[in-house]
Amino acid sequence: MLTNSLKLVFTVAATIILMGCSQHYGAAKIVSTPAGAEVINLDDGTIIGVTPLTTWWKDTSSNRQYVALRVRKPGFEEKISHFWLYMRHSSLEKAKGNSQLVEIVLTEKD
Repeated sequence: MLTNSLKLVFTVAATIILMGCSQHYGAAKIVSTPAGAEVINLDDGTIIGVTPLTTWWKDTSSNRQYVALRVRKPGFEEKISHFWLYMRHSSLEKAKGNSQLVEIVLTEKD
């Protein structure tokens, strides 16, 4: 049987571990003019999707994250867009409900 002191140590340790593992979320609604542009995350090269779209990130830190994207559509100049994403939400649902708007205007190729 655990003593009260040992129970307290386990409780404090579990609390610290859980606090360190808490997740923070941020979301961005990415729109382009014209719509239908492919969005690529420059951090890892993954294709996020096609505009308009809402995407999200998670982190154990509530600090803001620097996000860099490549946006491309046939017949238009490719564009690099970057922004700071605030990781202030405690759940994915809250982040998606309060997503940051990122507007990207593409220029037609000559």
